[in-house]
Amino acid sequence: MRANETSAVFMDEADALADRKTFVKNLGDLLSQTRESVKSCELDNGEIVTITFNCGATRRVNVNLDSYTAIIRDVVKNI
Repeated sequence: MRANETSAVFMDEADALADRKTFVKNLGDLLSQTRESVKSCELDNGEIVTITFNCGATRRVNVNLDSYTAIIRDVVKNI
């Protein structure tokens, strides 16, 4: 499923949050294909990304009020 930040601006709050969650999940899927040992990413409470690594460790990143591009930057800085 695809996420679209431009469309999310015009969605109601629930749909915009679902779009944001889809974006973070897709980011996790992309990062899992790299050599960074990322298993997945999940958005919690609309503002925290939990990065799960292949070894089972997790790291939480605050992305409250971030654009989708800023989410990428913040997550990548923390892997």
